[in-house]
Amino acid sequence: MHTPFLRIALLAAIAIASVASLGPAFAASSPVTPLGMLATGAQGPATGADSGTEVEPVAIWSFVVVLLASAAGGVFYLLKKRMGGFPANPAWTAPIEIMRSSTFPDETTYGDEPADHGHGGHH
Repeated sequence: MHTPFLRIALLAAIAIASVASLGPAFAASSPVTPLGMLATGAQGPATGADSGTEVEPVAIWSFVVVLLASAAGGVFYLLKKRMGGFPANPAWTAPIEIMRSSTFPDETTYGDEPADHGHGGHH
């Protein structure tokens, strides 16, 4: 049992290290000017069209990161499931009580005032 777990742990560590090493490489490839949206030019404040900020690369990389994080989460979920992390009959279950809606309180439960008058005075 130790050998498959060690193989999976080694592959996971290599995958995490390789993905983590990509971040600084991509950050260095596209220089970002601080306060780029607040920079002022000769004609006044920069607008979205001439500020030099491109939206497409940011959107694409955000989408790629979400896909990679989802894939990694799925792999770890399946790994835990395969290793027996979710037993069929667990020793402890959450103390949840099922209540029928017929037992919920309604307008007639609290008998202080009649149900047809409500809370406010109608004029």
